[in-house]
Amino acid sequence: MPACANRGWAVVGLGTERKTKHESSSIPRCLRVVVAILLLSLLWSTVFAQSQSEVKSKIQASGHTESEVRQRIDETGMSADEIREALKAAGYDPDALNDFLPGGENGPGSAQFQDSTGAGPQRGTNALTAPANPPAFVKAQPRTKVRQEDLPDFSKEIGKRIRISDPVLPFGYEIFGYAPTTFEPLAAGPVDPDYPIGPGDEVIIQVWGDNQYTHSAIINREATISVPDIGQVVLNGLTLVQAKRLITDRLAMVYSGIRARRPSTFVDVTLGKLRTIQVFILGDVVRPGGYTISSVSTVLNALYNAGGPTARGSLRSVRIIRHDSVFKKVDLYGYILTGSRAEDVRLQSGDVVFVPPIGRVVAVVGEVHRPAIYELTAGEGFQDLLRLSGGVSTTAVVDRALIDRIVPFADRDSLSGQDRVALDLPLRQILADSTRNPAVLDRDIVQIFRIGDTRRNTVEITGKPVIHPGVFQWHGGMRVSNLVSDAGGLDPDAYVSRAQLFRTNPDLTRSMRSFNLAKAIAGNPEDDLELQQLDSLAVASVWDIQDRHTVTVGGSVRKPGAYEYLDGMTVMDLIFRAGGLQESAYKMQAEVSRVDSTTIATTKAAAVYQVPITGDYALHSADSSFALQKWDQVFVRETPDWELQRNVVLTGEVMYPGAYSLKKKDERLSSVLQRAGGLKSSAYPRAATFTRKRGNAGRLAVDVENVARKHGGRYDIVLEDGDVIDIPREPKSVKVVGEVGLPSSVIYEGGRSLGDYIDQAGGYTDKSDKSRVRIIQPNGKVRSARHMWWDPAPEPGALIIVPAKPPDQKKETLKDVATIMGILTGAVTTIFLAHEATK
Repeated sequence: MPACANRGWAVVGLGTERKTKHESSSIPRCLRVVVAILLLSLLWSTVFAQSQSEVKSKIQASGHTESEVRQRIDETGMSADEIREALKAAGYDPDALNDFLPGGENGPGSAQFQDSTGAGPQRGTNALTAPANPPAFVKAQPRTKVRQEDLPDFSKEIGKRIRISDPVLPFGYEIFGYAPTTFEPLAAGPVDPDYPIGPGDEVIIQVWGDNQYTHSAIINREATISVPDIGQVVLNGLTLVQAKRLITDRLAMVYSGIRARRPSTFVDVTLGKLRTIQVFILGDVVRPGGYTISSVSTVLNALYNAGGPTARGSLRSVRIIRHDSVFKKVDLYGYILTGSRAEDVRLQSGDVVFVPPIGRVVAVVGEVHRPAIYELTAGEGFQDLLRLSGGVSTTAVVDRALIDRIVPFADRDSLSGQDRVALDLPLRQILADSTRNPAVLDRDIVQIFRIGDTRRNTVEITGKPVIHPGVFQWHGGMRVSNLVSDAGGLDPDAYVSRAQLFRTNPDLTRSMRSFNLAKAIAGNPEDDLELQQLDSLAVASVWDIQDRHTVTVGGSVRKPGAYEYLDGMTVMDLIFRAGGLQESAYKMQAEVSRVDSTTIATTKAAAVYQVPITGDYALHSADSSFALQKWDQVFVRETPDWELQRNVVLTGEVMYPGAYSLKKKDERLSSVLQRAGGLKSSAYPRAATFTRKRGNAGRLAVDVENVARKHGGRYDIVLEDGDVIDIPREPKSVKVVGEVGLPSSVIYEGGRSLGDYIDQAGGYTDKSDKSRVRIIQPNGKVRSARHMWWDPAPEPGALIIVPAKPPDQKKETLKDVATIMGILTGAVTTIFLAHEATK
């Protein structure tokens, strides 16, 4: 390895900043070799990769991306052979980085052109040879949306002169925004029979049948190959089909089965790896320069890899210069518009693809299929412009088209100095006569206008009762009855005493007229109005102009709420619709509240009726004589003092644990304990827990031991539904939590003090607030520590809580006081000095 590599080893790597072209060219060549070798040293320590798949897996494991590896290789400016030689000299597999080298399947600029001028890469990865294998399919990436400041000058001018939503862009250039690899020809594979064979192509000859062998050979500079059994074959100037015929004829002289009446030996001649050629792409293209390309590349392939023409370059007159003369002019519009590749000429080595400046351009906007800026060739006019834009759309106004034109220099004097003019074209006549092809000038703006959106020969009918509401065609003499008939008629709930006709006058003002719809349908001339264009008929439902009446039921029914009022509905009918009575309902009578709408203004109160009901829903119910009226409210009361069983639960150390139903409303704890057989000898009632669900009361501090011993007392409380009493065995520990060294449960020992248990839990910490230590005894009672001889002693199962000190605000307060005192002291000193100065 070169000596300079040792000096630069520690400073070159994937994490270094990307070099510019000037900086890259100034790096010593030996240091560039180090970059290539370092790509491997960063990925391996002592293990050398033996395959390209191992390289990729090592790269992924190292945390670097494949694009970073390709980027560093690109920055070195070294060829693929130079990198392989450097790897081999360093002891690595020389093919380890093949996938990332110029010309590799995934290498920088794969399937792209290589700079052949010797000046190094022109821009990133756009100066590398075509791949030996077909490139993998990649999704085309279109150019990002053009910014306003990046628009061509003509596009900006159109935006200023015409009100448009999207900018009008030159046609055809956007296809060159995709990745070049998307349109790169294959470097190996089938070619057309007319492909001209030349030095560098690989010819593969297959013989099968009675004789079998496969032979491949690269055509040398003399355009010959050597074939077994027949010797040298000259292929200079031959196409693929001619070469196959020649080789087959030569082999037929050796193998008689090829020309037999029934052939038994067959010959196939194909091409393997194709040669490369050198071309130059010049003129108004994004990246002009010299390129090494595949021999099957065409003009379109070359332009793609050179970035395509710029906005100033022509798409209609791309020139192929061969042997110092213009071989052909290519119009790319044919390929873009029709897909025809008739003019997409295959290039030869030494060809120059030249893109001249753009010619005459004309913009067409409005109602055409492809609004854009088009380049027109000599002799093309208005008809050709419409053809390029896809023709006018069906929404176009065909009476006229408008041209915004810059007056030519020669005509400005005759037009009194006018620089721009507007010209109307008879579009209808031009479309009808294909021979009329008005001339269009450079930078003309052609506008095709849009028809209006208003339909005038229509009438409309709306409303919920209309069977088929909507818009209908108007015809002369059409009347309201005709429109209702066309709409399928009306539902029974239609309000036919009044309908409304809305009319749009010719000046777009609106008026309204009401009429009797029933008489109109019957054919009364005064109401069956004659309709005009744009009339709208509105039909209302009876429920659009009045409320649906309801009655309400509440109380002890299964589905209380409001229900639709129906004539003949009784109280039991309403209860039946509400799911019937609940078990708790008072089944003797219901209360009905009624408001008389005729007297409510004077009485200001509701009348209340007691209506007999029954739990029997049969038709002979007692309420059949009391019919409900709209807005009635029915209340079904609950049976007084009605309730289901109320249960409490006893668990733990009682003789018969389980659920117990309370025998009376005021049954107490002692009674239930007695019904449960009393406490077991193993019970520890001091730690009993009493939990009440009602009202989310939670745990209550009840001395169950006192109740069990005295069978009464102030703790013998009245039980409620859902109460749970748990009497555990005697616990053997005391739990200490909070600001102690080791919060834990400590074994209970009789006679031990509060401090003993805290010491066993690690003692107090610096944050402990000793003045607020609390003890929660097993029965739920809370005791505060006094820190004297009569501190409460923890009982088995007790919980000791050592809280943290509150935020220390005293120091801050003292600091504030000190600040204030300093200010006051300074003020006093100032006053004293001022007083002394005035003496």
